[in-house]
Amino acid sequence: MDTRLLHTRLIALVIGVVVAACAIVGVALAYPQQAESDPATDYGYVYSGVKSASVPFVEASMTDESLLMFGSSEFSTPASIVPQVPAAVFGGNDYGLRPMLIGEAYDQSLWHAIALGAYAQAGVPRDKVVIIVGPGWFVDGGMDAETFQTRFSYALYAGFCANGAIPDDVKAYVRDRLLSLGIDETQVQASAGSMPQDVLNAAVFGAIDDLKARQGLAEVRSQGMPLVDDAAAGVPDFAAMREQAIADGEAMSTTNDWGVEDGFNTKRLEPALADAEGSRTDETYSDTPEYDDLACFLDIADACGIEVLVVIGPVMGPYYDLIGITADTREGCYDRIRTLAAEYANVQVADFSDREYEKHFLYDIVHFGTVGWTDVNEAVYAFAMQG
Repeated sequence: MDTRLLHTRLIALVIGVVVAACAIVGVALAYPQQAESDPATDYGYVYSGVKSASVPFVEASMTDESLLMFGSSEFSTPASIVPQVPAAVFGGNDYGLRPMLIGEAYDQSLWHAIALGAYAQAGVPRDKVVIIVGPGWFVDGGMDAETFQTRFSYALYAGFCANGAIPDDVKAYVRDRLLSLGIDETQVQASAGSMPQDVLNAAVFGAIDDLKARQGLAEVRSQGMPLVDDAAAGVPDFAAMREQAIADGEAMSTTNDWGVEDGFNTKRLEPALADAEGSRTDETYSDTPEYDDLACFLDIADACGIEVLVVIGPVMGPYYDLIGITADTREGCYDRIRTLAAEYANVQVADFSDREYEKHFLYDIVHFGTVGWTDVNEAVYAFAMQG
């Protein structure tokens, strides 16, 4: 090769490296460290995957009154639709409980098991957590690999691997599940390996993850709400809240007999009914690794000395009858969750599976409505305040 051409290419390579380094430094200087949090702002109710995967930010944003609540798309329901969501009840009043919502749509038991391991490594207020589960997580076949790959967090997995309280067999289970779902083996190995290349890869993956998180947290910080600090707030009046919840539910479902929110009924439910009837008669809620993943979550909590409240949410009975997933099939799922939870001394259950046919418990076909969130809030409050 011509010496001048080689020299030119080397110069171009060096310039490229320098430009990339400058860009990284620029991003690092432009965005605060993950652990920087405004003490006057409550970020617990921000629905964000970036927040949920940032242990440093969440840890910096919590107080002694905080309680980690793991869940998925139910956290996306805004107070404009359901005024009883945790942000409106606990975020607007100082009842001595500040839920920190962890998770978003498609975060299920395996994701939560990894996240719990990472958060337990950092420290969990009250030594208690809540996880909200329902039949939607336990469909046959389990979550598809492509969806899980979009939700995988290297930072959470690295924190999980660093938690020495987690037994080796539990770590091996998670590793095997990740590889089976197509997570890059280099990332998996970097989180726990001791070879020089693993250490180098860990540094690179960690730096990239940190920069992405710091950029994403800019939006999270803009969505926080003022922290309410009023010790005179006392104990929530859940009886009064339930009366209001029933009234709100009635007011939002005036155009249908399902008891669902009018907008959901008009835009989503009614147009789909003709095609939905009998469309899921083959579903069994049994052929899935999700039950083992949930057991993994509970194993991690047990190993780390953390109490768990498993909230079992229902689906809408009339709609699921229509699509062909029978009451017996659904009860089989609920029962497996209950049976699994009963195997652990540190686990309590708030079981709402018998509310499938109650209007306003859900505002659509799977997400808590005005009555549902009221009762979940009461169960979570009672659990948090025990002992």
